[in-house]
Amino acid sequence: MTAELRDWLAELGESEPLTAAEVGAAVVAVLESAEPSSLAFVDQPSYSAERAGEDVLMGTADSYQRRLEELRRLRSRVADVASARRAAELALSTQQAAGADAAVLADLAERLASARLFEARVARASQRIHAELDAFRSAIETAKARYLAADASLRIAEIVETTGGKPDPDVAQRREDLRAAGERLRALRYPGVTSSVIRQLSEQTHTGDQAAAGGAKPPPEPRHADEPVPGLLQVRADPLGSDIRILLAAEPADTMTLLAVLEGPEAVIEHGARAVRLGGELLTEIRADSWPADLDEVVLADPDEFVARFFPADDGSIARRAAVLAATTPLGRLRADLQLTLEEVAARSGLAAHRVAAIERDGLRAARVHEAIAVARALGARLELPAGSGPVAG
Repeated sequence: MTAELRDWLAELGESEPLTAAEVGAAVVAVLESAEPSSLAFVDQPSYSAERAGEDVLMGTADSYQRRLEELRRLRSRVADVASARRAAELALSTQQAAGADAAVLADLAERLASARLFEARVARASQRIHAELDAFRSAIETAKARYLAADASLRIAEIVETTGGKPDPDVAQRREDLRAAGERLRALRYPGVTSSVIRQLSEQTHTGDQAAAGGAKPPPEPRHADEPVPGLLQVRADPLGSDIRILLAAEPADTMTLLAVLEGPEAVIEHGARAVRLGGELLTEIRADSWPADLDEVVLADPDEFVARFFPADDGSIARRAAVLAATTPLGRLRADLQLTLEEVAARSGLAAHRVAAIERDGLRAARVHEAIAVARALGARLELPAGSGPVAG
């Protein structure tokens, strides 16, 4: 694990020992699992969550800035092409004045014609790409306005329902509107046509530079990946309390690498996507060159050493809680095993189908106690609501 994660867990143990014990049990369950991704509280982090918060909005702005920067680089290349064209003009006039033979003059004239043609082409493309960037900026502003409106509409409906008001019959549609608006924003973060045109033209400009000046082509710009790195996992520790997420990967072989942590629902909403991106970058670097030299790592041999390091007074309750977590079945998987639809579970529980769907998606944090009990009964499941790291009561 990173040294920062070590320090965070140590501080959590001192300030919130019950929360730390729940996190420790989740980590132990992952460490002891042959297939961590199969655990009920482990999933793959994604940018396409219903509500991605400020990071989605910032992501589209970042995408626009990247394209704008690419256009600036292209304009710099346009200036280089113009310089190459002027150099070709000077070389031709100089050789003409010196009375060079016809073959040399013909070659210089051909190079000058090519440089002029390429310069005109690049200039036209630069103007077109500038217009595309203006259109892209307008699309961002429109998509952002739709996202914010859909988010506000859903938040109002959820607040009314949570405070005991009349449930909004259109809440499912509001969630779909927010999901669609978020997906539109997310789609705008991809390089798309504009960026690919800029990159292609930039490469052609380098080729033109080579023809005029014999320069070497530089390496391509790094890709900006918006999808989580394959193999990156998310542990939802303490879902009924602080809602802590730990990003990790089951690699190298026989190793669990803990990369980052998000503490609290606000941090998940506002910084979750960025944490996934940075965690993925760190995982990629570790895969390529092991841990970065400027980043301290903490190595623990096994689950026992982990518990001894962070929970020296543990009496075995963390291992017992880890066993309970490992045996837990997600509601969605349990419903699928019983071959029940959302509507059938809703009818059995007396809840609306959208409430059952929300509880499956967000876990028991999204449910009131009576709703959790109703869904558990409808599925024939046993419900446990742990208050801490000790034995489960009731």
